[in-house]
Amino acid sequence: MPTTSEMYERGAADAERGEFNPFYYQHYYYYRQGYDSVRRRNRPGINRVGILLISGIGVVVLVALVWLIGRIGPAVVAQPVASPTTVATTPQPSPIPPTPTPLPSPTPIPTVAPPTLQVGGRAVVVNVGEAALRLRASPGLTARVIARIPAGREVVLLEGPIEVDGYTWWRVEVGSQSGWCAVATPDGLTFLEPVAP
Repeated sequence: MPTTSEMYERGAADAERGEFNPFYYQHYYYYRQGYDSVRRRNRPGINRVGILLISGIGVVVLVALVWLIGRIGPAVVAQPVASPTTVATTPQPSPIPPTPTPLPSPTPIPTVAPPTLQVGGRAVVVNVGEAALRLRASPGLTARVIARIPAGREVVLLEGPIEVDGYTWWRVEVGSQSGWCAVATPDGLTFLEPVAP
């Protein structure tokens, strides 16, 4: 452990080099004493000539103020002061604040329900790829196929829906033919997508 004189010398040496050790400064009294003494000695200060000069300027300013007050003071006192008079005033009604303009209420945006399959509506064939949707004589997987409808073709819905063999069926009209076609598989893949009117 360093002695007190060593800590003082270390603080003074750090101050000379412009280094600062916050741990030593906070925990060692003699380090702080040595550091502060060098900093005070090296701090630029006002010399005796500067103090006399500042004091002399202060005296000159004070004399100038006394002279100025002596010149202005009597003129201000010699002027007659008007006495306040009471004037009867009619009380003014307080202004009525303007009625705030009501903000327009937001216009509800009508929501359009998505089109659904319904009798008399139209639908387009989807999700069949290169194959075609089979048009059958009656609902069911064993019914006779009477036509094939390619993807993208529109049909008119005539009757339905009916559940047969795990499929949903609608009777549709395409061109001059009408028959039954599956509109969705049991797992939810749709073959007919409704068209908005």
